[in-house]
Amino acid sequence: MLHFGLLRVVLKNRCLRGFNYKIQKMGTKKYQKVNLTSSDLSEEKLAELNRILPEVFSEDKIDWQKLKAVLGADLEPSVERFNFTWAGKANAVKNVLIPSRATLKSVKSEGIKFDESENIFIEGDNLEALKLLQKAYFEQIKVIYIDPPYNSGDDFVYNDDFIAPLRGYLEQTGQIDNDGNKLQTNRETNGRYHSDWLSMMYPRLKLAWNLLRDDGVIFISISDIEVHHLRMMMDEIFGEENFEGHIHWRRRPNQPNDSTKMIGLVAEHILVYAKNSKFLKTTGVGKVELTGKFSNPDNDKRGDWASKPWKVGAGQSGTKYIITTPTGKVYDEEWMGDLDNFNRLLADNRIIFPDSGSGSPRKKYFKKERQEEGQCASNWWDNNLYGSNQDGSAELFEIFGQKNIFSNPKPVKLIKNIVSLGNVKGGEIVLDFFAGSATTAQAVFALNQEDGLSRKFILVQLPELLNINKKDQKDAYEYCAKLGKPTNIAELSKERIRRVVTGYGQEPQPISDGFKVFKLAESNYPENNFEFDPEKTEPENQKAFLAYLNKSRQATLFSDTQTIDVVYENIIKEGLSLNAKIEKEKIADAEIYKVIDDDKRLMVCLDKKMSVKAVKELTNISYKGKLFVCLDNALDDTAKANLALNVELKTI
Repeated sequence: MLHFGLLRVVLKNRCLRGFNYKIQKMGTKKYQKVNLTSSDLSEEKLAELNRILPEVFSEDKIDWQKLKAVLGADLEPSVERFNFTWAGKANAVKNVLIPSRATLKSVKSEGIKFDESENIFIEGDNLEALKLLQKAYFEQIKVIYIDPPYNSGDDFVYNDDFIAPLRGYLEQTGQIDNDGNKLQTNRETNGRYHSDWLSMMYPRLKLAWNLLRDDGVIFISISDIEVHHLRMMMDEIFGEENFEGHIHWRRRPNQPNDSTKMIGLVAEHILVYAKNSKFLKTTGVGKVELTGKFSNPDNDKRGDWASKPWKVGAGQSGTKYIITTPTGKVYDEEWMGDLDNFNRLLADNRIIFPDSGSGSPRKKYFKKERQEEGQCASNWWDNNLYGSNQDGSAELFEIFGQKNIFSNPKPVKLIKNIVSLGNVKGGEIVLDFFAGSATTAQAVFALNQEDGLSRKFILVQLPELLNINKKDQKDAYEYCAKLGKPTNIAELSKERIRRVVTGYGQEPQPISDGFKVFKLAESNYPENNFEFDPEKTEPENQKAFLAYLNKSRQATLFSDTQTIDVVYENIIKEGLSLNAKIEKEKIADAEIYKVIDDDKRLMVCLDKKMSVKAVKELTNISYKGKLFVCLDNALDDTAKANLALNVELKTI
């Protein structure tokens, strides 16, 4: 018997596909409705299987007898087999495949240098955010670091709503009702204590696997409570052949005074998995290629050093500008960092010019620093070289001027070593989807300041409401309230990044970087926001859906404040980067948003009516094959037919 919740999902998908994905035919040409959801991973997997094994399909369905015949000896016939499972695993697997109907809305006022920076902070449920990132960032992430809830009994476990994920998120974060914070801690008395945690982690890690490059690496901090379960789940998702190591990080310098333990626990675990271990070994990992032996020919007070060219090779995201050597020789090349970084390093005596001052510039790397960066990492990371939780707390005190902002924050030094070990270079992305205190952002900024590279980050954090009645959250709550900001963890994360960028402490040192802020939100399209009733039949739901759609269509015209939100929703669901450049211009008398993301192009027009003149202009050869999105009612049938002959037309 089909569970009513799953039936509701099936009903949704049937209706959505029936009404929203309908392809309209105009003569021999077609145009489509806009994409309303993130990537449908289930359909994509079936399409890939169809491409590889078309013979096992019959009438668009998999014929299991044919599949068995093709796979032959590779099928496991035994009923008893090695398997890792838990209560709720089936739904956790299905959760990966359900597309997101949500969107991300840009919030320029909460970031810094929105139009210039390529760093991204997403406020929202990380499961929905990961789904929305699938298309644009598929196999684009170099390193993932996460510090998820440890399931200690005090940590909450994300209460994923399998049926209505966005509504569940809005309820849990107090955004659509007056019940306050609905997030619940996962107590050991819960009958599914471990299962709930595993069901929360599985879909997030599965989606993270999709985002990693072939030479990508994931690092996961975890405690003793779930480390063994996490290892088994990671073996299933990543493959045990891609296990790279189990690091024991001494998170505190002293023994804990804990009478409940026979053995004092001073370490946490960091599990490390590669996306493709064999490929990773061919590309090199955790190395900075230095030329020459460490020495100190200029008696630098910082000790022995070796050097590396400041120039970068082609395709390594360098910055082009002119450098003039002390002897007057001019180099017009692409360099490791921008001009501001170069001048800062030059003033700090970290740039040298070989060949008596005429050679191409090189950057010093001091031996002491290289040792501390842990380039040859062992499985024991001592707090002296990798920092401790106390260091993390001290860093936050210096930034915020107040204690107890976060409990047990990770130190910058630890994350710097992780990013270095993952061999993240200029232009490459570090992802942290349990951002917490945003140490990862500060670590990326710090590394870029040191070597002039332009690493980027994507952070995701749930706006988990702070509770003034909880001892470890009281100070953080009062701090946010004093600033007049929302009292949630995501707000503290963003505030830390802002302060690192603008400078903090007694001698503020601003940096020439920034970050964009996006917030998870309901779709701009009414089709996505209809709630199906599991108590009704499918025909009744379809009738109610059509009635809702007809009513909402009367108010479909978007306000000026919604326009950019609609543009970004199309950017996300067409698979363009959140760093795509958006330009507004006129084509004839139509207002068009042109979106450019490397070789991808998108045009969006939200005018209520498009003139004959504008349609004619868009049939010009220069727009041939470009993706064009507009309101369905803005075009008559003739205009649709003409446009569809030249552009890839999608209508709202």
